[in-house]
Amino acid sequence: MAEKPRSILLLANPKSGRAAQGLDSALAAFGDAGIAVEREAPGDCDALAETIRSRADAFDAVVLAGGDGTVNAAAEALAEIRKPFGLLPFGTANDLARTLGIPVGAAAVRTIVEGRTRAIDLGRVNDRVFVNAASIGLPVSVAQHQDAALKRRLKALSYFVTAVRAFKCCTQRFTVWITADGVKDSLKTIQVTVGNGVHFGGGLKVGTDAEIDDGMLDVFAIDADTLPHLVQAAFAVRFGLHRTSRYTRTFRGHHVRVETRHPRPVNTDGEITTMTPAVFSVERAALKVYAPPAPGRS
Repeated sequence: MAEKPRSILLLANPKSGRAAQGLDSALAAFGDAGIAVEREAPGDCDALAETIRSRADAFDAVVLAGGDGTVNAAAEALAEIRKPFGLLPFGTANDLARTLGIPVGAAAVRTIVEGRTRAIDLGRVNDRVFVNAASIGLPVSVAQHQDAALKRRLKALSYFVTAVRAFKCCTQRFTVWITADGVKDSLKTIQVTVGNGVHFGGGLKVGTDAEIDDGMLDVFAIDADTLPHLVQAAFAVRFGLHRTSRYTRTFRGHHVRVETRHPRPVNTDGEITTMTPAVFSVERAALKVYAPPAPGRS
């Protein structure tokens, strides 16, 4: 059942230039719809989460103006308060918005005003949460070598450019043990990605059948030792053809454990937050978000 929020707490990422440009028109659109808005710009991730915990009770909903990093910083607090949130996708990759079919610009405001919500899952790895995906290997190198100027200029394409650079300079195959719902396997890989959502890395897909509300984790590993092999694997991942590529292995499960010979960093929604061994789980319907209905549902 759709219910338009009457009041919202709008939290903007102060580091997002796109958010600064689009907020004035968004605020005007909310005002035209009769929605009272209070705007804040917390300075960092901890401040964002604390603002949600301390202030959200006074509002019908929280609206985040930013990208996937902003959503990740807010996710655990949003799950705790159990209130719906809206998303104005002003980030670089906007993978959650892509997964949920949330449009950019004024149409994103209309999605919130219409008041339709979807319940979505929240992934957890060790003591951290993630909305889209968590990765080990190459995506960690990408996060470490991402250039801010390149990111502003090329937007989502910058992830692929940085991945090629990272592959050439500092990516080596490593042994990994993956246990999905009690079934254990080992392999050599340059990347393991565990997905809660559908998209990550600027439009790549975590699995052929991935959904953000199915209670499942979709896992894939890439074994590519040359740049042409990496490009072929990237093509498969981009179009959800993981099962047809000779350079990818796939797994699915409600609970997943990833072990490596030595501790390795884990990238969650674009930020390095924890280390292996990594224990993954899913919290069903942990978040309620303003979004169009899923395809095939009304």
